[in-house]
Amino acid sequence: MQSLLLDEIGQSVIGMDGDWRITYWNRASERLYGFGRDTVLGLKISDLGILGAEARGQNATDREMAGRLARGGDWAGELWVRHSTGREFPVHVTVSRIRGRHTVPVAVVAISKDITDRKHTEAILRRLSAMVESSGDAIIGADLSGKITSWNAGAARMLGWSSWEAVGQSLSLFTADDGPYFGADVTARTGNGTFITGVGAKWRCKDAGVIDVELTVSPVYDQDGVRVGASAIARDITEIQRLKAAAEAERERLLAAQEIAHVGSVEHTVATGETWHSEEFDRILGFSKGDRKDRETILARIHHEDRDRVLEVWESLGRGLGFADFEYRIIRPGGEQRWLHSRIRSINGADGKPIRFLDTVLDITDRKKTEQILEWRARHDALTGLPNRYMVTEVLQDVLDGEARPVVMFVDVDRFKLINDGIGHGAGDAILVLLGERLKAAVRAGDTVGRFGGDEFVVICENLQMCGAQGLAERIREATRQPFDVDGRQIYLNVSVGIALADEEDTAESMLQGADAAMYRAKSAGGDSSAIYDARMTGRATGRLDLESDLRLALERNELSLNYQPIIDLSAEGAVGFEALLRWHHHEHGPIMPDTFIPIAEETGLILPIGTWVLREALHQVQQWRTEVPGAENFTAAVNISGRQLVASDFPDIVEAAIRDTGIDPAAVHLEITETVLMDQPDLPKETLQRLARLGVGLSIDDFGTGYSSLSYLKWLSARTLKIDRTFVEELGTDPHGATIIELVLGMAESLRLDVVAEGVETNAQLAELRRLGVRLAQGYLWSKPLPAERIPAWLKSHPARVPAVESLPGVG
Repeated sequence: MQSLLLDEIGQSVIGMDGDWRITYWNRASERLYGFGRDTVLGLKISDLGILGAEARGQNATDREMAGRLARGGDWAGELWVRHSTGREFPVHVTVSRIRGRHTVPVAVVAISKDITDRKHTEAILRRLSAMVESSGDAIIGADLSGKITSWNAGAARMLGWSSWEAVGQSLSLFTADDGPYFGADVTARTGNGTFITGVGAKWRCKDAGVIDVELTVSPVYDQDGVRVGASAIARDITEIQRLKAAAEAERERLLAAQEIAHVGSVEHTVATGETWHSEEFDRILGFSKGDRKDRETILARIHHEDRDRVLEVWESLGRGLGFADFEYRIIRPGGEQRWLHSRIRSINGADGKPIRFLDTVLDITDRKKTEQILEWRARHDALTGLPNRYMVTEVLQDVLDGEARPVVMFVDVDRFKLINDGIGHGAGDAILVLLGERLKAAVRAGDTVGRFGGDEFVVICENLQMCGAQGLAERIREATRQPFDVDGRQIYLNVSVGIALADEEDTAESMLQGADAAMYRAKSAGGDSSAIYDARMTGRATGRLDLESDLRLALERNELSLNYQPIIDLSAEGAVGFEALLRWHHHEHGPIMPDTFIPIAEETGLILPIGTWVLREALHQVQQWRTEVPGAENFTAAVNISGRQLVASDFPDIVEAAIRDTGIDPAAVHLEITETVLMDQPDLPKETLQRLARLGVGLSIDDFGTGYSSLSYLKWLSARTLKIDRTFVEELGTDPHGATIIELVLGMAESLRLDVVAEGVETNAQLAELRRLGVRLAQGYLWSKPLPAERIPAWLKSHPARVPAVESLPGVG
């Protein structure tokens, strides 16, 4: 009977003798371990391999079990065992020694039970418990009386009470029934078996602080389905509520700022069609309280020329454009037009389709007005209001693109600098304004008059032939000859006009260059005239605009050079020095005449770097001849300088550095400046003249006799040499007037102890007259044209230098 009972029991029962050989093995053991009774009887338990799995760390357990039994005790615990198939699983084992005398050969009984399901359940419970404890939310359970039955670590962190302090306490520990803490209300709702979520509440903490929580509350039932309490999950939303409040405050501030900045806000919900506007948006569009503010009403206030474009933007946004930035006009109820700048962004749903649009609207009317003013100013001359260079070029190119054959005229005031210097720049500006009006009155309706810069004006005409162009140029000149009344004074002007007629391949730039070149031709002819552009008129040169650009690169390209013309002592028939003359050999157009590019250099300021290069190069070359050519040790170097160089504050430093670097004697250096330049520079810096005098440098007055105000300058300038203009030399032998002027100059020079050089000597008759008059120094084609430096040594051999018979030479005595 006992054996039958043991076979039917649900637990494995294994009997073993003192040597741990199996003497009994019931059916539950067969099911549990997979070995039949006939297989295991007589074998040691260790032979089956169901105990002592090293991977489970059971060696220590085996030793503990053996030790306990050896001491007469029992052992109970959990082990991992192995099925005959190799599957491992947990069992609960009780191992007992049989005490007393028995007829059965059993010394030890091991009873074991498979606890796999229990272990699985325990693991799930542990995981759930770990999740509850590790949750950042408070998870609290309570019975029907409101007594706390569970309290996780999250609740302890959130509210401050530990579980042993809270469990058994009433929910009133942290809640109240006075409304904001949710006691009775939540209890009543869960009492009806209702699952509650998203409930907001305020809970007290142990430190007396109050936090905002969001609750999820569910009823709890026992195994019979009877409700026994409730469980609540509480999330601390204090920071979220604070951020919401801050966001709402920020929204209020943003709306206030938008109102100050005249920026309106619009929110449009696609599903409902609802549109919300800020108060500032209503003000911008002129909405009043009670007005409809839907899309149709807004569209009705948009300017009719912009309405289709706004609709197109809205439709594009509806198709998923995502963002739009555009400008449009509205008409307010009173008829006032305003410019708006709109930036719209779409908020999309999970399907990628827009669900809401956010629009910020800025009133940019003032900015638009400013832009219009700036655009006008960018295309018009600020002084006269006429089209400026940019607009003139644009208009001319448009005419050419329209296949018309325009005529361009450059109009320039002759000697306008004298007007500015004589009556002031303010009066000069007034004359330019009046001149612009005269030009507009002189041309035909539809012709364009613009100011190109300075005292240069441009006239663009369509459908005008050469004869008509010449007639129009004459009308312009005639109109400008009438006196200009400025500040109670009558000012008379002359203008030079350059005319360019369009060719098939002309561009706006080429026509302007042609008219500019023609105008300079008219000026070089004496001014107060007009000239028509012909590609041959510039010969080797191109338009003035190109020349200006190329002149800036001429030094870098080594296109500038110096030619030297000898200065002759008439008594000894030998050279005593050389005048350095600047030449430009253009890389495309060949030689450019000095009277073409020197004025450009003066106007642009390029004369300063070019003049410095000329000075250093000339002094270096003349000093080389002084040291290498026999008899040339006293040669002088005459270098032309401009008025802009002379008034430059660093000019004395430049001269001193050139003398020092080349090693030339300062007394051998003559700086030549024309008499007309002296007339244009009434305020020469005294300190500059004094420093040049202290250096020992000589100052020569070139083209002497062509001016009318230079005599008073001679002594003050500490001039050393006067150069008689070639026009007086040309008259020698044909007109007694020329000889008379030269005699007067010689007498004045003798009284002031100045040297005199006659320029432009070309005939023996002129030479004879100069000798008769007592002129000691001269230069001209009679002896040599200006020569490049490399040809001077050969010329000197054929014209050997001689010691002059006079006591004083330029730069020596």
